[in-house]
Amino acid sequence: MTLFTRLQLASRQLENLSHAMKTNRNGQSKVLTTAELDLLIEELPGGVHTVLANVCRRTGCRISEARQLKWENIFPTGITFPKQIVKNKLEARTVPIFPSLYDLLIKWKHQTELIKGQPVSPSDWVFVGRFGDKPITRQAHGKQLQNTIERIGFKGVSSHSYRRSALSSASSKGLPLKAIQTLSGHKSLAVLSRYLEVSEEERKNVVQAFA
Repeated sequence: MTLFTRLQLASRQLENLSHAMKTNRNGQSKVLTTAELDLLIEELPGGVHTVLANVCRRTGCRISEARQLKWENIFPTGITFPKQIVKNKLEARTVPIFPSLYDLLIKWKHQTELIKGQPVSPSDWVFVGRFGDKPITRQAHGKQLQNTIERIGFKGVSSHSYRRSALSSASSKGLPLKAIQTLSGHKSLAVLSRYLEVSEEERKNVVQAFA
């Protein structure tokens, strides 16, 4: 084996290790600030990827849940995630949304209808894949996200960053974990607590509050 081949193998092993650290939870996807999320989503390719990212960001849902939404799940005041698309099929949940997200979805609906040349039906996917008969895949969005984060220089970011950032932001504002859990779909407060990021500033605030 040549030196060049050994170096290639070592590089590939490091890449695999880095990926494993993220997926096995020894390392989690990076939590982004509001400004970083704004930049990331602004730099994504327009259309399906931007709207999909906004749904994840504004509802705290999983990318796997967002991509399987149908138009019948979208309402002016909320988005319902049916049991069949929720992780482990625990239970359905409805997340309230603000008019800005609903307006974005309606604009996307009109764009979709222009592309199709006909009105969408309630049972149609909100985020259609390249062949039109299935929802967009997680890998398809992940590829565009990876290209974007490499271009803007972000590290440790994945599609799960949308969700972690949303939920960690809510927690940092002092909102009750129980309320956050009703929206996140975590099966317990213990699981949710391990999922949230605690900033150094929050740690210092705790120290200052010690008796």
